[in-house]
Amino acid sequence: MTWRLVPAAGAGWLTGLAGIAAVAGGAAPGIVIVLLLAVSVCCAVSACVLAGLRRWVVVPALLVAGAIALSTIGFVQAVATGPVVDAASEGRRVTAQVTVIGDLRMRTSESRFSGEQAVTLEARAHLDRLAVGSQAWQVGAPILLRMSPQAAPVIGSTLEVTGELQAGDPLRGTAAVLEIDDTALLSPPGVIAGAAQMVRTSLRAALTGGDPRATALVEGLAIGDETSQPPGLADDMRVSGLSHLTAVSGGNTALVVGAVLLVTGLVGMPLLARVLLSLVALAGFVVIVGPQPSVLRAGVMGVIALIALATGEQRTGMAALAFAVIVLLVLSPGLAVSWGFALSVWATIGLLVLSGPLTRRWGGDETSSRARRAIAQALALTVAAQVATAPLIAAFGNGLSLVAVPANLLAAPAVAPVTILGLLAALTGPVAPPAARVLAHLAEPPAAWIAWLAETGAAMPAATLPWPGGLTGAALATLAAAALVVVWRRRRGRHERRHVVRMTSLGAVALAVVAILVLRVPDRAGWPPPGWVLVACDVGQGDALVIRTEIDSAVVVDAGPDPEAIDRCLTDLGVERIPLLVLTHHHIDHVAGIPGILDGRVVERALVSPLREPAEQAAQVDSWLAGIPVDVAAVGDRRSFGDVHLTTLWPQRIIRGAESAPNNASVVVLVDAADVRMLLLGDVEIAAQVALRSSLGMDGVDVVKVAHHGSRVQDPALAAWTAGRVAIVSVGAGNPYGHPAQETIDTWSGAGAVIARTDLGGDVAIVGEPLGVVTRRTEAR
Repeated sequence: MTWRLVPAAGAGWLTGLAGIAAVAGGAAPGIVIVLLLAVSVCCAVSACVLAGLRRWVVVPALLVAGAIALSTIGFVQAVATGPVVDAASEGRRVTAQVTVIGDLRMRTSESRFSGEQAVTLEARAHLDRLAVGSQAWQVGAPILLRMSPQAAPVIGSTLEVTGELQAGDPLRGTAAVLEIDDTALLSPPGVIAGAAQMVRTSLRAALTGGDPRATALVEGLAIGDETSQPPGLADDMRVSGLSHLTAVSGGNTALVVGAVLLVTGLVGMPLLARVLLSLVALAGFVVIVGPQPSVLRAGVMGVIALIALATGEQRTGMAALAFAVIVLLVLSPGLAVSWGFALSVWATIGLLVLSGPLTRRWGGDETSSRARRAIAQALALTVAAQVATAPLIAAFGNGLSLVAVPANLLAAPAVAPVTILGLLAALTGPVAPPAARVLAHLAEPPAAWIAWLAETGAAMPAATLPWPGGLTGAALATLAAAALVVVWRRRRGRHERRHVVRMTSLGAVALAVVAILVLRVPDRAGWPPPGWVLVACDVGQGDALVIRTEIDSAVVVDAGPDPEAIDRCLTDLGVERIPLLVLTHHHIDHVAGIPGILDGRVVERALVSPLREPAEQAAQVDSWLAGIPVDVAAVGDRRSFGDVHLTTLWPQRIIRGAESAPNNASVVVLVDAADVRMLLLGDVEIAAQVALRSSLGMDGVDVVKVAHHGSRVQDPALAAWTAGRVAIVSVGAGNPYGHPAQETIDTWSGAGAVIARTDLGGDVAIVGEPLGVVTRRTEAR
């Protein structure tokens, strides 16, 4: 009875995952619709077989998988078809009517160097009406809004906005991303949503003047507001394994409901009244925090945790969890590809399946003292959640936290005071601001304690265990977790072997979930960043630069040494068409990746160096580019692709001598794109750099791709001559050549340039308005 719904929930989840992932991978929605029901049947039967249950369990599994398949079909049609998707694919400017759902988040690049930090606010919304030129449609599609923080919308409000519509991501539940230029309020939120906004605003007012890290955590834990987090807090919380304490989760929801049950019990209210008041409190909490899917998921998970703790029955908890998963996926199939949803479900599974046995094993039975039981239970809850979520956390590629268990144990006592006091301050603020300020400031010390734990844990030398990311890391973490469970249960009898079978089944489902989610691991800064102009791809020891021309096309300068690396970079940037491929010279670290560029993309023309050396590699390039028009670079040649303009500056002549002739024959181009001037120097060495500087007038540029991976062979006057504000060094980590040379880095730094290195930061993006740098650590990092 306990596990009857588990195969049904697993089958339904995998069905939704398969459909949405197929569309995200490029499959036509029509094909997905035809195949989805067949997939649901396979998932249902497979889940039942894995679980080792009776054949009659197949029937509910089939029904659930079919229901979620039908729901997923509707979701797929909303995010992958229609005028919204068509306009987004063309990068059209639109006027839209949207309703703000919530999930407001601030996005800050990892490195900005304009006078002030440029921060983008993101919010989920429902697009109701779309106008492109003279055409207009009534639509219904989930989208992501990006705007200035000064234009922050109120959850529940209806806006008319104008801006550029960009392609969305089905794996993140969005049909499009709308970069907003102008906003007008059409209608404020309703009475309930307006009251919730008043409560949220009152808490912010009550926290005015407090420590920014502490007040941000109070807002996050009490009302789910993450927009006030100062730089660095999110990273510290992640490294310390405390990310779930930056915003509302199932634990906070259970705390609120539990507090209501406790107070109503103390005053002697009957059980029915206590339950009804708890339901009202839960509904009110969800409204205050915001009814976006992540908060709804947290509310359901909180109720499940409360049921499990109140009854002490694993059977009741597992049945409730499976039922909740089914209901949520039928109502909101986009949750099937939500990392937050997956983390919540698997953390709850860990609590239900592992925490009880671990508590008893560590001396937390009825014969032990109250203190020992409390310690054993706290440790068991923390370890159970960490073990269950390890595969998903490993897939992110940020390693596994070694300080998560002690950090969570030490932070646990502070969570309830922060949540309850912060929520009371928010509710009190509209009617009694002085009392709200007292309650809010009482919540700050425990929040500061959590922030201190995060900062201290993240600063420890061995805070993170290096671990491979992606599917490989997830599989290894799953095997490690399964091995721990098997070893722990090795002396159990026949009855307990069934438990191992069930855990193996859950592990298989977890690995299947990760296998699909890892197709698009979310990135803290978002990738590619809004307004990107150029990306220096992390291709190891080599060069590969991508200059955006349209939403799906780009000029590519050099291919790097690894076809897989450049293919990965172009895929992540959404580049399908390359109007011009520039190969600065024929060395292998600039051309060997050409097959990766050609894989599934259209290259319309190529531009190459006039020096065909090394001859063998030049011949290989000819073979790869067979059928593609190839031009030889000539000084003064100008080419335009929309708003992107390229001017060839070098080679004016072939220089032979002590330096490398192919390097000094590199094609040097000046690029003007989106009001950003970029000088791309290839691998030219001192002689060519001096000749270039001596023969040209230069008004200064914004970005320079430092020549020859930052080697020692540099003209010391070049940095000052270019006046470059950003110096990109494309270089491989741990290369045997000693690149980049410290004196080169010092020269560019001394000239006032910000240094962006692919060996340290991964992919490097240049963005405009304001000019800045965003980096993304790649899987190799």
